[in-house]
Amino acid sequence: MTRRFLLLLLFAWLAGAARAGEAPLIDFSEADFVLADSATPPPDNVPWQTVTLPDQWRLTRPGVAGNGWYRLRFRIDRPDPGLQAVYLPKLVMNAAVFLNGEAIGDGGSFSEPIARNWNRPLFFPVPGELLRPGDNVLHVRLLGHAYTQAALHPLQLGPENQLRPIYERAYFLNITLNQTAGLLIAAVGVLTLNLWLRRRQETAYGYFGLSALVWSLQATNLYLSQAPVDTAHWEILTNAGFQIFSGFLLISLLRFVGLRQPALVGTLWFGIFAAPLSLWLAPAAWYLPLTAGWHFYTLLAALSTLALLLRAAWRERNRDARFLVGAMGLVVLFGLHDWLIHSQHIWQGRTAWPLTDVFLLHYSAPLVFLALGLIMTGRYVSALNEYEALADELDHRVQDKHLQLQESYARMRELETERAVTEERERIFRDLHDDVGAKLLSLVYRAQRAEDADLARSALRDLRDVVSYTGAAHFTLDELAADWRSECEQRLSEAGIRLDWQNDGAAEALSQPQALNIGRILREAISNVIRHAGASSVAIRLEASEDALHLSIVDDGRGLAEDALPRGRGLRNMQVRAQRLGGEVAQVNGDGGGCRIALRVPLTAPVN
Repeated sequence: MTRRFLLLLLFAWLAGAARAGEAPLIDFSEADFVLADSATPPPDNVPWQTVTLPDQWRLTRPGVAGNGWYRLRFRIDRPDPGLQAVYLPKLVMNAAVFLNGEAIGDGGSFSEPIARNWNRPLFFPVPGELLRPGDNVLHVRLLGHAYTQAALHPLQLGPENQLRPIYERAYFLNITLNQTAGLLIAAVGVLTLNLWLRRRQETAYGYFGLSALVWSLQATNLYLSQAPVDTAHWEILTNAGFQIFSGFLLISLLRFVGLRQPALVGTLWFGIFAAPLSLWLAPAAWYLPLTAGWHFYTLLAALSTLALLLRAAWRERNRDARFLVGAMGLVVLFGLHDWLIHSQHIWQGRTAWPLTDVFLLHYSAPLVFLALGLIMTGRYVSALNEYEALADELDHRVQDKHLQLQESYARMRELETERAVTEERERIFRDLHDDVGAKLLSLVYRAQRAEDADLARSALRDLRDVVSYTGAAHFTLDELAADWRSECEQRLSEAGIRLDWQNDGAAEALSQPQALNIGRILREAISNVIRHAGASSVAIRLEASEDALHLSIVDDGRGLAEDALPRGRGLRNMQVRAQRLGGEVAQVNGDGGGCRIALRVPLTAPVN
């Protein structure tokens, strides 16, 4: 443990010694300046003036544009033979660097279109032999333009291995990060426009997609070093693009949360069209103040939109508005910061806010797109969940309907089979009626005895019952009663017996077995009256209640002998038929003579 601790102390000491041995960085915060339209450093006898860095031309020399030179003197007692470098963290618009009269690098073209390095740090390696013991001089040529805010910020000179990490970090933040964000936002814009083209009623997606594409194009100004057009037209395009992007974005935000604000939307549309036109027509002297005015116009519109989002998030509990409030709040804050930087000539350099030389708005804009992306993702997931739920419900419904169809098809097959059986049965019954019925009718007329004729008639009626009561499933009581009364009147009239018929109760519907068996019970009872009772009259009463059918046949004949009651064949037949219907039948002698038969059949009882 002690040995390890000593090794760590030794390593720390060696690292500190190595850092102590490195040459210190030289920071330049003061320089001499002169306006000179030359490509090489001016001589020392021109009117150089001492300035403090950062030197912002709109504050120190308003209205001046063109070629300016900075002279920075420094002294080195013992030059480091290793590789050195010059690092310019920020400048506007392009620069070239000379060390002791030797050119060591530049940022690109000094003729139109001028190389754009307003957001790009410059880094120039310097061979150690260019530095000499004693006095050295560094010249920086700066080219400004009337449509830009020319400036040179403090720069550094020192060992290349110390300055390169600083330069690479600044390059990542200013160039690489903005390139990546621009490509991602462009992809989001294309995706959103594709959604809008497929759902035209979602206008928020259309405005959002347009704003994303316009931002991606306008954001190339952050990292593009060589514009395709001259500086004036490029500045007009980028500043006009900012107004268009802002207008479309704010309109899409209002549409996303369902806020209808015709006045604010009209104001945004005015800025979308009026800003590019006014910037195009404005003379060079008015261009920068006009851009400051339009940016302030957009800032006020953004503040109004933020206030509406806050109200929607607070009062209406709008979930989407909550996502946007934080992002828009940061955008408004950074936008105000950048506007103060852009318009600092108004304050004559008297600034108290932080980061007075760094624009922040382009770092906050992706947050708005991220918030809107979260909203769109949430809506997509919600819609997908609803779709899956509806799909599951539809699948269940389809399965239910499929089962119902199968049941319907099975029922149809049963009905078709039943219909075919019924048709075949009716054909057989028709044949029986035509053949057997004709023969039975012939027996009725040819019978020598009345008993034979009555038997033939009974067989013929049974055959007709089978034929009549087989073709339908249900029969009304009124129809059956009419048939039964007609038959009873005919038979009793032929036997010289008077009929008293009564039909009470509702006309209930009877099934085919009920109709057939009740009719045969009635026929058997009438046959017994004709054959054995010796009656002169018969009273038949048919009564239907809610749950049962009651039939009574009362004659005024001689009645039944006591020993014949349990052994009567007709009574047994009637009891068997009544049991089939779930009912009961009774045959007793009447109090005043004659015989009384009572039948009760439950209308809801099953039939065996």
